[in-house]
Amino acid sequence: MDHNDEEVKEKLISKAVASYEESGEDADTILEQSKDFSSENRTSSCKTLMNLLKGNIGPGILALPIAFKYAGLWAGAAGLFFLGYVSLHCQHMLMTCSDILRERPISMGHSIGYAGVVENCLATGPLCLRRFQNAGRIVINVFLIVTQLGFCCVYIVFVAQNFRQVILSSNKANIHLDMIIMGIELIVIIIYCTTIQSLHGLSYFSLIANFLNFAGLFFVIFYVVQDTPLPSERPAFVGWFDLPMYFGTAVYAFEGIGLVMPLKNKARDEMDFSRRYGLLTLGMTIVIALYMAIGFLGYLKYGDHALGSITLNLPPVDMLSRLTKITFVVSVFVTYGLQFYVPVNIIWPKIERRLSSSKARSVGNIVFRICVILFTGVIAMVIPHLDLLIALIGAMASSSLAFIFPPIIQLVTLSADSSRPSVLVILKDVAIMLLGIVGCITGTYAAILGIIDVS
Repeated sequence: MDHNDEEVKEKLISKAVASYEESGEDADTILEQSKDFSSENRTSSCKTLMNLLKGNIGPGILALPIAFKYAGLWAGAAGLFFLGYVSLHCQHMLMTCSDILRERPISMGHSIGYAGVVENCLATGPLCLRRFQNAGRIVINVFLIVTQLGFCCVYIVFVAQNFRQVILSSNKANIHLDMIIMGIELIVIIIYCTTIQSLHGLSYFSLIANFLNFAGLFFVIFYVVQDTPLPSERPAFVGWFDLPMYFGTAVYAFEGIGLVMPLKNKARDEMDFSRRYGLLTLGMTIVIALYMAIGFLGYLKYGDHALGSITLNLPPVDMLSRLTKITFVVSVFVTYGLQFYVPVNIIWPKIERRLSSSKARSVGNIVFRICVILFTGVIAMVIPHLDLLIALIGAMASSSLAFIFPPIIQLVTLSADSSRPSVLVILKDVAIMLLGIVGCITGTYAAILGIIDVS
């Protein structure tokens, strides 16, 4: 190994731990990343599977009925199945490239997250691309920050709209009351996120959120299976015009690609997790089946009346319905702090280094957190429409992380030195990239047009 390779390796290793912190994974996985990767801290297959399910089942699943509204009953189901397994394939690509990169002499080694894989593949790939390794890491982190802050904006709107229905016992929209609730939310969030800053403190809220998510989902299924009309009463395909909105909404739900590397690195049996028909495939098959069930049954039940979250369609005066909404309101509210941790953990260390005294760092940390919280609150108030906000975040940011970057990573990884990917691999990766790019552009455009129309 020459001197330059030694320097690159030393630089990469020094960033390995930071790569985990900056990778933007789901809150449960961030908590796992904070531990060392000794054998005592590795997770069993059962726990790994549960973490995978918890990381993929969030507010996005509640928006899938409106995604079906944009596509049609059977077109929505087929599209969700297709997007789910393309996303799964991209996750497998990411893990395969990580294994290849781990064996290279200047690799940073075992513990790398999404941003670390990108940096590593560029650092060890074709010579003409090696100077872009830091830029690649920055790009991934920017998309992770946008995605996580987008989730936080969605959470604020979700809580406001569902809580408004609880207190009014009505499904009628009331933007003015939503704004008041959002303002109160921001005050509580500021207290919450500036008081509890450690992962250890946030972990207790993670447990609460996980339990409430599954309980609320059970209640939703109870409602949508009652008195549903025949599938023939819903259109199988509603046309091409709203497919970009369908894409953005559906992709928003598949937010778990950031989970893959931490879960793989943490699993007691990495091979069992990453093999083609292993734990990841099993978990994502369960997730896809659950997504299709909620989307299909929710649209079958409510049709064109489906709203940005299926909880908003539940009976307004029914006590179980109110309990379901309160369950998700509490779950989503406490999850805000866990998702909020990710962008703060990426951005704040860069600001902190510029502050000289401990008092300045302490005050600066609080001021920075308040500014980020207020920023998400402003976005939520500017776009107080849950369906449009979800479609925008899904198309603009989530699609890039799920469908555009993994094929690029594979092509760069397989193009190192004198090796070249096969023609079939190139065609397949280009096709997936085009799917992501077209969906990103058209979905973002359609969501922005929708936002302008309702403004």
